[in-house]
Amino acid sequence: MKPKTPSTQPSASSFQVTLAAARQSDADALETLFQNFYPEVERMVHRSLSKDLRSHRPWLAARFSTGDVVQEVFRSLLRDLSGFQGTTEDAFTGYLAMVVRNRLIDAVRYHEAAQRDGRLTSPPVDEADAVSRQHGPGTHAASADEVEAFHELLATFDEREQLLVRARIEQGATFKDLAEQLGYPSKSAARRAFYSAQARLVIRLRQRLSK
Repeated sequence: MKPKTPSTQPSASSFQVTLAAARQSDADALETLFQNFYPEVERMVHRSLSKDLRSHRPWLAARFSTGDVVQEVFRSLLRDLSGFQGTTEDAFTGYLAMVVRNRLIDAVRYHEAAQRDGRLTSPPVDEADAVSRQHGPGTHAASADEVEAFHELLATFDEREQLLVRARIEQGATFKDLAEQLGYPSKSAARRAFYSAQARLVIRLRQRLSK
């Protein structure tokens, strides 16, 4: 059963106190964060996933877009908030939604691979575009090997860079939002960090695929 949206949000100071306590695994603080932020995060994630699942993976929609699944991932994320470097409630909401979506997409990929006895499927449009853009104009689709290499290499980056690259490529997140959610001093800094990570990823991807 979904928690009700609270009538008021915590003040900035109480949010910081609650966040600090949650990072120390305080049960009351964790429950407060859940009650205050889960309804909006669930709405954002459901809206983000529903179109992709229904368009590209209709048989998975019921399994991965339900509130129960989102709630389970959300609670597991609250137990490890080390990746959040922002300071505001809006940034926290955006961060939580971004990471929950990423984890659900990973679960979808894993489930699809298992269903095909380990064989990779054609990637969703956003993943194909993410890799094909690395290869320049004229490349309209990425092979399964390219997509697999892309995600394997990205997993070797630090967590903040992984979140930055995935949110920008897969979700089209703005640099302003990414700066707030991931703790970059400005949207220009987030942009520079993205292009730096993207360039290193392209180099490593091409090295992997040329072997």
